[in-house]
Amino acid sequence: MISKLRTEKLLKLNNNWKFENLIALLFMIFGILGWQFNYALGAIPTILLSVLLMIIYDDFKYAIPAILVLLFSYGTGFEISVFPFEIVIPVAIFVIFVIVFTVIHFKKENLKHIRFCIGMAILSIAFIIPIFWCKLIDETNMVFYVMYFSWLMYTLLYLLLCFNLNKKSFKMLVFSLSHLSLLITIELVISVVKLKIQNPDQNILSFWYYIGWGLCNEAGIMLCFIMPFIFYELIKSNTLCLSLISIFKIGISLIGIVLTGSRGTLLFGGLEIVALVILLFVFKFPLKKEKLSFLSFIFFIGLTGIITLTKGELFTDIFNNIFEMDLDSNGRDLLWKLGFEAYRDSGHYFFGSGIVSEIREKEVFNGVQNTFIVYHNTFIEVLISAGVSGLVGISYHLFEKYKMLFKKDNIFKFTFLIGYIFVDLYGLIDNTYGMYYYMVPLVMVLAIFRLSDNYELYDKINNDLF
Repeated sequence: MISKLRTEKLLKLNNNWKFENLIALLFMIFGILGWQFNYALGAIPTILLSVLLMIIYDDFKYAIPAILVLLFSYGTGFEISVFPFEIVIPVAIFVIFVIVFTVIHFKKENLKHIRFCIGMAILSIAFIIPIFWCKLIDETNMVFYVMYFSWLMYTLLYLLLCFNLNKKSFKMLVFSLSHLSLLITIELVISVVKLKIQNPDQNILSFWYYIGWGLCNEAGIMLCFIMPFIFYELIKSNTLCLSLISIFKIGISLIGIVLTGSRGTLLFGGLEIVALVILLFVFKFPLKKEKLSFLSFIFFIGLTGIITLTKGELFTDIFNNIFEMDLDSNGRDLLWKLGFEAYRDSGHYFFGSGIVSEIREKEVFNGVQNTFIVYHNTFIEVLISAGVSGLVGISYHLFEKYKMLFKKDNIFKFTFLIGYIFVDLYGLIDNTYGMYYYMVPLVMVLAIFRLSDNYELYDKINNDLF
């Protein structure tokens, strides 16, 4: 049966960038349907298509867009008191298939990849140890015990991806993440439109809201994470059409960044985009053959200027949001103080007080419920959760992460270095490291970036297939 599906013409599509681009887009369409209407409506076709493609092509890269859809298409929020069957069942089926696929394709030489995650391994152990002196969790919130194993799960996922992905997976990663920006922006637009209809007198930047899988500012973090991948598409594009598509994605992502209403997203996302635009003028636009791309980019900038002049009050609100950033106004300083107190009072300085160091009632999407406190700073969060050993682990992990980039060519190195720096700076005031929506895409990236080969997107070999 499988051999009949593997026709010569069909197999040629496997490494064709046009085919991979369309497949990644199709997955994100499933994600939009699932988020807007019903999770199963997006999850079921996502899993079926991913499994089918992985079987036909014997290639794990088709799991990349599927994992992203399963993560970012849940639109109704999570309740601790209700078991989410609509999430767990399809995800469990997909996980079982992935494990079976990994076992079948496992090779001993894949074990060498273990050395690339020493920092994550340290964090895995450091986060688990404090579970032995945790006294806050009772029968009503037993689910919080899972959080102590979060870094272990991310590390295992990283290893699983390393065992299965290769340098040819890079195109699917880039296309999937760039299309994810469309999915997230559509989620933000729909959410803001609904809120504006319900509250016609409020400014659209004043809304603070959930989009199901996370908060609006968490969507902003992801858009900042994704932006270098879209700019890499633009730098590597070799036709005007491809350049325009990438510029369109940048424009859509900018809309998403604005609609988050998050001052952190506006600040760090804005600085990141400025740095990436400078990179464009260094690596792409000086080339003679890039005149049309340059003109199209100037057109995009000009259009933005026209919108600025005609909708000046909106941009005034944006700049006010950025420059009025006050840590006191959103409780960051209080959270950090509470965190240090929990760490000090625990007496466990080497391994910390544990990730669940404080539980309180908090307003969430469906009302007030018990939740553990997250301290909105990567290093403070790690110190509180895992103590000095955790700081050692996160420091070594960051060293490993940045070291991978310096083996690449300059275009690759500087594009993604900009992304790393600004998202890590963002993590000093908001939730990045340790949060599932950030960690799963990150380990995908690390699993592919670990390879020392240079990466291309639009190779000419297969351009004649369509």
